[in-house]
Amino acid sequence: MTGFVWNATINIFGDKKTANVCAPGKCRNYDFTDLMKKTEEFIENKLIWKAKQYSLPTEFAFYFKDLSNDVQSSFFAQIDVTTSGKPVLLFTSQAKEWTLICTRQVIGKDKKGILSLDFGDIKQIFSAEIGPTLKSQAVGHKSIKPKTEWNEIAIIDRNDFSHSFYANRGSDLFSLWNILLMVKRLSTE
Repeated sequence: MTGFVWNATINIFGDKKTANVCAPGKCRNYDFTDLMKKTEEFIENKLIWKAKQYSLPTEFAFYFKDLSNDVQSSFFAQIDVTTSGKPVLLFTSQAKEWTLICTRQVIGKDKKGILSLDFGDIKQIFSAEIGPTLKSQAVGHKSIKPKTEWNEIAIIDRNDFSHSFYANRGSDLFSLWNILLMVKRLSTE
């Protein structure tokens, strides 16, 4: 029995992605450009999938679609859906701050006002309690609250500005953090 060798070449030219797959005697060219596009529906499904991994909803974290029409309307009055995309997940804190994850942006509200950040602009995510540290820096652990008390993350954008986003302390905050890490990765793939 003799085997044969498959040969595949993947080409990426700008936004065009193709694969040329050859076996002895025949070749086929596949265009998978459209398969690589991350549609709003794809992002929404990924967000919901990740949220389920963290046992959402909780007392302070919700699927946007499950909110009452009145609550949804109050959010729609505060955000621009044409730039943010479809709202999917809402995280709230006991201090009434909130973070809304949409299909293109993360939007937050605190005492200072509302801010929005495109997923592609996220450079770094870290605990607002600790802040960015270098491996060589020592962190004074005595002054840091226990992780279960954290309710704020900081995001550094591509212009090196810091933005705060909030969730309820503990597992809700870590769910928010990990979901944002996922969308950051998705936006750079």
